[in-house]
Parts: sequence; C-alpha cells; structure tokens
Amino acid sequence: MKNKDEEPKEYFERNILLVIITTVSALLIDWFSIKMLLDVNPWGTATAIPGLMLTLQGLWFIVNPYAVVYENRFEIKQSLIYNKEFYYLDARAIEEKKSNSFKLIYNDGDAESLPLLGMRASHKQKFRDKLNEKIVESLKNRDF
Repeated sequence: MKNKDEEPKEYFERNILLVIITTVSALLIDWFSIKMLLDVNPWGTATAIPGLMLTLQGLWFIVNPYAVVYENRFEIKQSLIYNKEFYYLDARAIEEKKSNSFKLIYNDGDAESLPLLGMRASHKQKFRDKLNEKIVESLKNRDF
C-alpha cells in the first residue's frame, strides 16, 4: 500500500525541443554507428558508445519530467547525472538568479543554484510560485 504523502502533487515538464533534438541526434549517431559496423569499420565502436549514451539520455528525458513537487520536498531531474532532492524544511527562500536558474537559500544562509535549463519556459514561473508557496507554508509550520 502506498503512502499518500509520497505521491507527487505536481509535475513540471521538459522543453519539447530539447527532448526531440537529443533523441533525433542519438538515433542518427546510432544509425551511423550501425552502418559503419556493418561495413566492418572499427570506428563504428567509437561512435556507438556516445550514441548509446545519448539514446539512454533521450529515453530518460522522454520518461521523466523535469521537476516533481511533493508535499514535503521537490526533485529536479535535469539529466541522468543531475538528479537531486530538496526538502522544504531546509529552505528559507527562493530568489530568481537568472532566467535559467533560481537560488535556493537555506536556513543557515547558504545558497544553492537550482538549474532550470531544459524546463519548459511556460513552467518556470509556475514552478517558482509553487516552491515559494510550499516554503512559506513550511516556514509557518516550523517550531524552531
């Protein structure tokens, strides 16, 4: 039985153009690698490795949203390498740094940049508003 608190409340999607470009370029590199391997060219293996990695990244882009907001935390899934989880209890505020990132300010004054490169432009402001709402709610409910 699933815990109701762990269910995602809201999803923020990726930029469709980025997903299409990544997937198409990966498939072209894969096709080129297969063509070279069928012609018994050893460079086919050298191009197959980046092609397979890009294919895996493209599939990961298709399956996963950019950000997921839960009741007590949020996740940013920018790529296979950058997949990070943040809790509202740790945060004090969100500030807009640039168009492609926000700055998350922690309770102790430390700041961390939240990358937004790859998120739909129409979802960036909604994401910021949702995070502000959740952080303010968390600040009201804290006892410390």
